[in-house]
Amino acid sequence: MARSMAFGLAQKIGRPICLKVLVSSTLANVMAASKIAILADYPLHFLPHSPFPPPAGHYATWLPQLAKSFEEERAWECHWVVLDSAVSVEQKIQSKNQIFHVLPSWKRRRAATLFMADRHKIHQKIREIDPDLVHGWGNENVWGWATAASGRKNIFSIQGLLGFYGKVGHQGLRNRLMALIESVVLRKAMMVTAESPWTAGQVKRLYGRNDLKVVEYGVPLEFFEADYVPDMQKPYAVMIGTADFRKGIDFAIKLFSRPELAHVHLKVIGGVAPFGEKWKKISPANIEWLGRKNQAEIIRLMAGATCLVLPTRGDTGPTVAKEARVIGLPLVASPHGGHIQYLEHEKNGFVFGLDEPESWSQAIRYLFHDLTRAQAMGKVFWEKHRELLRPEKTAKAFAALYAEVLGRPPGKRT
Repeated sequence: MARSMAFGLAQKIGRPICLKVLVSSTLANVMAASKIAILADYPLHFLPHSPFPPPAGHYATWLPQLAKSFEEERAWECHWVVLDSAVSVEQKIQSKNQIFHVLPSWKRRRAATLFMADRHKIHQKIREIDPDLVHGWGNENVWGWATAASGRKNIFSIQGLLGFYGKVGHQGLRNRLMALIESVVLRKAMMVTAESPWTAGQVKRLYGRNDLKVVEYGVPLEFFEADYVPDMQKPYAVMIGTADFRKGIDFAIKLFSRPELAHVHLKVIGGVAPFGEKWKKISPANIEWLGRKNQAEIIRLMAGATCLVLPTRGDTGPTVAKEARVIGLPLVASPHGGHIQYLEHEKNGFVFGLDEPESWSQAIRYLFHDLTRAQAMGKVFWEKHRELLRPEKTAKAFAALYAEVLGRPPGKRT
């Protein structure tokens, strides 16, 4: 009753709430007076009139889409808790009918302290917000640990699976430490979500937890507006992501160094990890290193490519694969990741192990020999994947999970 009265007062004084209800009346009754605190590395530069610059590395492109859908579709009070080393005091930003709490943090050596200062600030903010549910996103940072230890009903969403990545190799000390924390979080969290069946299977194998909920992370709407027209004059393939061992940059360099692919151009888009630098130095002339690009440039480059090359050794659900399928771009990929659910061999792309370089070479040459083949393959399951990866579907799925968790006794796991 007190919460309902407080929420009604918040409406009168203009406190941000979500107005449009797209869930059933039963779920809406559960959610109507609830507060949700989302702990995540939200890319703050997406906020209107934001003073925050884009981050140097990868950022979660699906989170702004989620916030946009929450603005338009939901009936609860939504708070985002974000860390940023650029601020010295907390900043509270009201946007999209939601509140973004930006907390100061260090830039380096936070994991070495087991995120002690960060956890204190986050839990203090959680007590202040007093949410009915905490939703943490990603274990590469403090969010998973802060969520599982919040003492609240909670959901944890996997962003990267560090325990699996550690088995791939070339993981630094920080990631090995974070993998240990991940193992605790994935056992303790009340509900865990993954963006692909592949990830759910790996969590079951590594940690024995088999009750994960699979929720697709949607693709930004700008990718839906792109027209896939491969460049016929100067055809090229694209590889997008941090150039490191896990992403298979070494395999890509060796592959495009093969004599029969000397005429095939590969554009590598993204930052270069320390391990990738040595491969960059010895890469052949048919590989062009473009560095990091903004979203508009990535869309343009993908829409003009013949195919996406994805030789990953492990990826929970590579966003670039989803973006490629929304545009209609065929893939030539390994089987080691969540992208495998969008890919049927010899229909909308090709799937080969990293021990089959000859097969990769043949597939790429097949597409480049007649570029209309790339267009035809890209259209297979295109409409199905566009419907599957719409961002509002992600929001609706999480709305249902929020209501499910809120309807349970505290501490009860799925």
